[in-house]
Amino acid sequence: MAEVLLSELSNADINWMIAAGRQEQINAGTVLVQLCRDPEVIYLLLDGALTIVIPNAKSTSTDHVVTVAESDCQDREITRLSRGEIVGETSLFDLCFMPAIVKADVNSLVLAIPRQRLIDKLEQDINFSTHFYRAIALMLSERLRQIFEMPGQVQAITEQPMKEALFVFGELRDSDADWLVAVGEIKSLSPNEVLLQAGRPVEALYFILDGLLLISSPEGDYNPLTLCFKSQGKAPREKPIANLTRGEISGASSFVDFRPPAVTVRAVNHSLVLSIPRQVLAVKLQQDMSFASRFYRVLALQLSNSLQTVMSRLGCNKSNYSQHQEMDEDVEYEDELDLDSLQQVSQGAARFNWMLKRLGVT
Repeated sequence: MAEVLLSELSNADINWMIAAGRQEQINAGTVLVQLCRDPEVIYLLLDGALTIVIPNAKSTSTDHVVTVAESDCQDREITRLSRGEIVGETSLFDLCFMPAIVKADVNSLVLAIPRQRLIDKLEQDINFSTHFYRAIALMLSERLRQIFEMPGQVQAITEQPMKEALFVFGELRDSDADWLVAVGEIKSLSPNEVLLQAGRPVEALYFILDGLLLISSPEGDYNPLTLCFKSQGKAPREKPIANLTRGEISGASSFVDFRPPAVTVRAVNHSLVLSIPRQVLAVKLQQDMSFASRFYRVLALQLSNSLQTVMSRLGCNKSNYSQHQEMDEDVEYEDELDLDSLQQVSQGAARFNWMLKRLGVT
């Protein structure tokens, strides 16, 4: 990932990160990101190796909450992170806490940047935010791919809440939605029709307007050539991973990762999608830096949410509020929304509904 970071950032970006951060030597076994806790610092791995670990945790009761006891966890390594990786990035988005631990596998060197200072920079500098969010999206896409390509790693998961889909449109602007309507084409999908095929190129970005789609990964060893050139009518055995519903996006990661997808997306029932041709979107991203900044943030947000969903199914139990008990201010509950999140969801719903009306979809 060192090459990814160095190719995406400019000299000005690198100079700011050097000035804003501090280098720290980290001993092997040191935990950089705690289980289900937002870090106050974002880390860039300069040398060494980190691991993302999912605890197979038992729930323990306290006075106010059912939570995870780290002392009862058996570490399960999900993926290893190499030089150039950034960790703690999930705290940049209005999502649930990362359901995993990130720790040093060997003695390592990191650049620690205060989270709030980085957030301020991302909000104030469009060029920096475009480069940074694109780099984050590349890293998250690779982490997801590594998990999907490991046989037997991912368990089937349930439909994601509509709340997360509306976060996407809360990040966009009215002008963005207007442009999508102008250049997009509505495509109707029959039940079981494939939208994206594992191993095949992705030729468009798709917004789910109506219906339900299923993401699945091929069982066994991942071989894109055999998937791409499989005999017609001979469908490979697949494991369901997640569902896509109204407002969600499919095919976005192909705009940072040009390799064929490791998953298949097919319609569960009659569905409608808005198709944005790849070349049209690529030109827009090159010519409109403000749009590019928002697009790559949306992409990083959705990839981060997908990664958290997958990891939570691999072992981490989130905290649940128990009725008739006082809420703990230091705990984020699974079904909790703060006022900022509610406002963003409301804005996203209004923008998405406006787009549906423009497209004639009810």
